[in-house]
Amino acid sequence: MKRALLLAALGLSACQTMAADGRAAIDMSDARTRAQVSEALAQATGRAHVELGPSDGTVVTVLPQPPGPYEGNSPAMPIRFDIQRRGGECVAVRHDTGKAYALPGVSC
Repeated sequence: MKRALLLAALGLSACQTMAADGRAAIDMSDARTRAQVSEALAQATGRAHVELGPSDGTVVTVLPQPPGPYEGNSPAMPIRFDIQRRGGECVAVRHDTGKAYALPGVSC
Protein backbone atom coordinates (compact mmCIF):
# COMPACT_ATOMS: atom_id res chain seq x y z
CA MET A 1 0.00 0.00 0.00
CA LYS A 2 2.78 2.43 0.91
CA ARG A 3 4.56 1.60 -2.32
CA ALA A 4 1.43 2.36 -4.36
CA LEU A 5 1.01 5.72 -2.61
CA LEU A 6 4.66 6.56 -3.23
CA LEU A 7 4.36 5.72 -6.93
CA ALA A 8 1.16 7.77 -7.22
CA ALA A 9 2.84 10.75 -5.54
CA LEU A 10 5.84 10.50 -7.87
CA GLY A 11 3.54 10.28 -10.88
CA LEU A 12 1.63 13.39 -9.84
CA SER A 13 4.80 15.34 -9.15
CA ALA A 14 6.10 14.53 -12.64
CA CYS A 15 3.17 16.48 -14.12
CA GLN A 16 4.13 19.47 -11.99
CA THR A 17 7.53 19.79 -13.70
CA MET A 18 6.00 20.90 -17.02
CA ALA A 19 6.13 24.65 -17.47
CA ALA A 20 2.75 26.25 -16.83
CA ASP A 21 0.96 28.43 -19.34
CA GLY A 22 1.56 32.14 -18.96
CA ARG A 23 4.42 34.56 -19.24
CA ALA A 24 7.62 33.07 -20.64
CA ALA A 25 11.05 34.04 -21.91
CA ILE A 26 13.15 33.14 -24.92
CA ASP A 27 16.90 33.44 -25.56
CA MET A 28 17.17 36.26 -28.09
CA SER A 29 20.98 36.08 -28.01
CA ASP A 30 20.75 32.78 -29.94
CA ALA A 31 20.98 33.57 -33.68
CA ARG A 32 18.68 30.70 -34.70
CA THR A 33 15.99 31.72 -32.21
CA ARG A 34 16.24 35.36 -33.29
CA ALA A 35 15.86 34.36 -36.96
CA GLN A 36 12.81 32.17 -36.21
CA VAL A 37 11.16 34.92 -34.15
CA SER A 38 11.90 37.47 -36.87
CA GLU A 39 10.32 35.23 -39.54
CA ALA A 40 7.20 34.53 -37.44
CA LEU A 41 6.69 38.20 -36.58
CA ALA A 42 7.18 39.25 -40.20
CA GLN A 43 4.26 37.00 -41.08
CA ALA A 44 2.28 38.33 -38.11
CA THR A 45 2.74 41.93 -39.27
CA GLY A 46 2.23 41.18 -42.96
CA ARG A 47 5.72 42.23 -43.95
CA ALA A 48 8.42 40.43 -45.92
CA HIS A 49 11.10 41.39 -43.40
CA VAL A 50 11.13 42.99 -39.96
CA GLU A 51 13.81 44.51 -37.80
CA LEU A 52 13.60 43.48 -34.16
CA GLY A 53 14.26 46.01 -31.43
CA PRO A 54 15.96 45.38 -28.11
CA SER A 55 14.46 42.54 -26.11
CA ASP A 56 14.73 41.14 -22.61
CA GLY A 57 13.36 37.79 -23.82
CA THR A 58 9.89 38.30 -22.32
CA VAL A 59 8.93 41.13 -24.69
CA VAL A 60 9.98 41.46 -28.34
CA THR A 61 9.44 44.61 -30.38
CA VAL A 62 9.18 44.98 -34.14
CA LEU A 63 10.59 48.33 -35.22
CA PRO A 64 8.59 50.47 -37.64
CA GLN A 65 9.69 50.72 -41.23
CA PRO A 66 12.05 53.62 -41.81
CA PRO A 67 10.55 56.73 -43.40
CA GLY A 68 10.82 57.02 -47.18
CA PRO A 69 12.92 59.66 -48.93
CA TYR A 70 9.98 62.10 -49.11
CA GLU A 71 8.81 61.64 -45.52
CA GLY A 72 9.83 63.68 -42.52
CA ASN A 73 9.34 62.48 -39.00
CA SER A 74 7.26 59.34 -38.79
CA PRO A 75 4.65 58.82 -36.07
CA ALA A 76 5.03 55.02 -36.43
CA MET A 77 5.66 53.19 -33.18
CA PRO A 78 7.25 49.79 -32.52
CA ILE A 79 4.86 46.84 -32.22
CA ARG A 80 5.19 45.03 -28.90
CA PHE A 81 4.78 41.26 -28.56
CA ASP A 82 4.67 39.54 -25.17
CA ILE A 83 6.19 36.05 -25.08
CA GLN A 84 3.95 33.43 -23.50
CA ARG A 85 3.60 29.69 -23.20
CA ARG A 86 0.20 28.36 -24.25
CA GLY A 87 -0.63 24.70 -24.46
CA GLY A 88 3.05 23.80 -24.20
CA GLU A 89 3.97 26.01 -27.16
CA CYS A 90 5.79 29.32 -27.30
CA VAL A 91 3.70 32.17 -28.73
CA ALA A 92 4.08 35.90 -29.29
CA VAL A 93 1.00 37.87 -28.19
CA ARG A 94 0.57 41.22 -29.88
CA HIS A 95 0.17 43.72 -27.04
CA ASP A 96 -2.33 46.04 -28.74
CA THR A 97 -4.67 43.38 -30.15
CA GLY A 98 -4.13 40.36 -27.87
CA LYS A 99 -3.81 38.07 -30.91
CA ALA A 100 -1.36 35.18 -30.43
CA TYR A 101 1.09 34.04 -33.08
CA ALA A 102 2.91 30.70 -32.99
CA LEU A 103 6.70 30.70 -32.77
CA PRO A 104 7.53 27.37 -34.44
CA GLY A 105 10.80 25.84 -33.34
CA VAL A 106 11.30 28.37 -30.54
CA SER A 107 11.74 27.11 -26.97
CA CYS A 108 10.41 29.11 -24.02
